[in-house]
Amino acid sequence: MGASRATFKRHMAYGTALSLMGSFAAPAMAQADDTSQRVSSGNEDIVVTARKKTERLQEAPVAVTALGGERLERINATDLSDLSGRAPNVTINTIGNFGSSVSVFIRGIGNGDPDSTVDPSVGIYVDGVYIPRTANSSLDLFDVEQVEILRGPQGTLFGRNTTGGAVNYRTKRPTGEFGLRGAVTLGDFGQRDIRFAAEAPLIDDVLAFKVAAFSQHLDGFYTNTFSGLPGRRSSTSAGESNTFTFRPSLLFTPTDNFELTIIGEYSRERSENLPSINVSPPNSLLQIFYDVPSFGRDEEVRSFAFNVPGRSDIDVWGVTAEANWQVGPGTLTSVSNYRETTKDINNNDTDGTTAGFFETLRDQPHEQYSSELRYNADVTDDLNIIAGLYYFRQKYFLRRDTFLNVTNGPVTARNNAITGQTHKNFAIFGQAEYNITPELRVSLGGRYTTERKDFFATLFTPFPNLGPVFELDEKWSNFGPAVGVDYQASDDILFYAKYSKGFKSGGFNGRGGTPGALGPFDEESVDAFEGGMKADWFDNRLRTNVAVYYNKYKDLQRTVIRSLQNQTGGNNQETVTDNAASATVKGVELEVSAVPVNGLNLDFSVGYNNASYDEYQADLNGDTIITDNSDLEISRAPKWTLGGGISYAANLGDAGLLTFRGDWTHVGKQNLLVTGALDGRIPSYDVIDASIKWDVPGDQFYVSVFVKNLNKELYEVSYTPVGTLFAFHNISPPRRWGITLGFEM
Repeated sequence: MGASRATFKRHMAYGTALSLMGSFAAPAMAQADDTSQRVSSGNEDIVVTARKKTERLQEAPVAVTALGGERLERINATDLSDLSGRAPNVTINTIGNFGSSVSVFIRGIGNGDPDSTVDPSVGIYVDGVYIPRTANSSLDLFDVEQVEILRGPQGTLFGRNTTGGAVNYRTKRPTGEFGLRGAVTLGDFGQRDIRFAAEAPLIDDVLAFKVAAFSQHLDGFYTNTFSGLPGRRSSTSAGESNTFTFRPSLLFTPTDNFELTIIGEYSRERSENLPSINVSPPNSLLQIFYDVPSFGRDEEVRSFAFNVPGRSDIDVWGVTAEANWQVGPGTLTSVSNYRETTKDINNNDTDGTTAGFFETLRDQPHEQYSSELRYNADVTDDLNIIAGLYYFRQKYFLRRDTFLNVTNGPVTARNNAITGQTHKNFAIFGQAEYNITPELRVSLGGRYTTERKDFFATLFTPFPNLGPVFELDEKWSNFGPAVGVDYQASDDILFYAKYSKGFKSGGFNGRGGTPGALGPFDEESVDAFEGGMKADWFDNRLRTNVAVYYNKYKDLQRTVIRSLQNQTGGNNQETVTDNAASATVKGVELEVSAVPVNGLNLDFSVGYNNASYDEYQADLNGDTIITDNSDLEISRAPKWTLGGGISYAANLGDAGLLTFRGDWTHVGKQNLLVTGALDGRIPSYDVIDASIKWDVPGDQFYVSVFVKNLNKELYEVSYTPVGTLFAFHNISPPRRWGITLGFEM
């Protein structure tokens, strides 16, 4: 399965630039013995599982973008952050200086908090398993069969907190055949990536085995000029990353009507944190007492001095078991998972300077268990049902140590806080589809959810923390209905309309600075309306998919970092989430794919998103005064996102296949701050990538050369003002290049 077509994305401002990039581009990995068969003659037929069953993309009445494994290779995507802008109204960025954590925003709704107390608004699923944390969410994309980006609330079938949307990964499963594939990538800034996958039958038609491994190294895009570190005599690169992922899997098919897939997972990261760049204003305490270099937010700062190169030590392991059993007219599916994560962030120099002002340690182990049982059946020729049960449990613990010397005095205060939570979720869901006529279909569904969270916390006090332990618990329940209708006007044209209600769990504030700020805050909900058309034209040469939506959010959860008044012991600021707002989000999305002549693939996508508060009442600065902030902007909700790409495959006959590719993404101006404060605004930006790939005759080897951020675009990825203390930000990666040597046999 997969979106194996190449992509064209064109915009008037960059049309000329893209046309000049015809000498750069990359195609899909060769799959056929005959080179001519790999030169596209029309849009590929794509199969998706966006509604927990397999169906053609063009027959699925939902806004979804599917990126198959071949396309992920063509755009040189290595992790989730590389998919930002690959679908309309979708932005994906790292969270502050937590390099392995990403925030996904779809149609202006998402979550950029790295802690587990606040659930993400966009659900990430890997092989049917919900990943509940933004921490360590930048999952690698090697040996992935397909990634589906579902836009808009998904309240019935993907019901875990998906008030913004969902990202659905599916890794490649064993096929029962012998296979071997791999690649080595060498590139700028010390990039060294090694990918390898092998599979084989253990018992013909009964048991098959597969293993995939991925190792990645990068020296980092920054230089630390500070020479006062032990053993350091000169400047050195900073932001180094080292990751290793190992994924074994087994496929057991003892009978014709039963199969069991077991997928293991192990990931290890030993990396430096992304350096914080100091952009504090003159009136911040850092600048008043230390007078360290502070940079402009529009500067490209790659070389600066900071005294503590923080490190992230992350280990993840887990196992997933998926069983499919043909029972009666349908399939009974069970998906169960257990996953453990340990994440230690050591000596994080949050202020990004040589001052001993603000440094942190974080220890956050996490474990989760989930199980889903569902039945999908065609009861009659006209009636299909999906029904299921879902159970989820997670437990986390967080210890934070902060080393703070606000006034540049003789003593650095060490403060400590400990929080933890056990979270349980149970849901029952179902959906029925009925064909009134062969062309007209109606659907009705719903999901009932219950949640319970047991939370404890100690507030920041001088180390060792001997303060009181606050224990809190809360329950929530919700029913979310869904109804839809779709009409197959012809074999190639589908119209659809639907309504659904989404739900996101309430919770507690693990970084609240006072007992009253710990919570709980309540759940948020959304009434979502969507309509669209999917159409193929001119014998599959042209594809146009359109979606129009209107969403009303109630009790919208907003997070604020604010100062604390009259506090002692180093407890100067807190992070608080509350149900502070209601909002309206509406817009339109268009995706176009065209193959005007054989071998030439053109794609274009555009998203228009109008997001605004109906009401936003909150204390944004910590003075305990609730103010009306309804005129502020919704965070990370650009009005315009556009993309374009061009790919041309030239058949060289006995010399193989040469494919040129260029990609462009545009993200409109937006506000990076959840508060919507004016200083969070950033201008629009555009990024161009390009590559060229040669498939060697014989279809077993290939060489690819790529350039990312060809136009050297600079933009802010994140901006974090920490009350009156200081402010820091992170910037986009620079232009970089690489070469990949790969094989498949």
